[in-house]
Amino acid sequence: METEDLSRMLNSAEQLRQRLVDIDKSLKKGVFTVNSQNNLVSISMNYQQEVLDIFIDTSLLSPSKAGILKSSVVETINRAIKMARDKMIEETAKAINLLHIKE
Repeated sequence: METEDLSRMLNSAEQLRQRLVDIDKSLKKGVFTVNSQNNLVSISMNYQQEVLDIFIDTSLLSPSKAGILKSSVVETINRAIKMARDKMIEETAKAINLLHIKE
């Protein structure tokens, strides 16, 4: 491998690393909210999958509604995590594609 090729590879790797750092910062700032299908639970999360807020309708706070509460919370958290994961994959793919375009 020639020195020029190695230098180009190292430069590309550094560009990708910096782009991923920028994406990481951007994902932390991006916030979204997901509601349960019954709209009794909502979760606010950033794209790094950190839960920032949770809302539970007071109608679910009685012992007789424990099953509905549990299923609503689990459903909403899982949907939020999927959305965050999809966004992370999308942004990482964009960074990699931009790197290939510049080459």
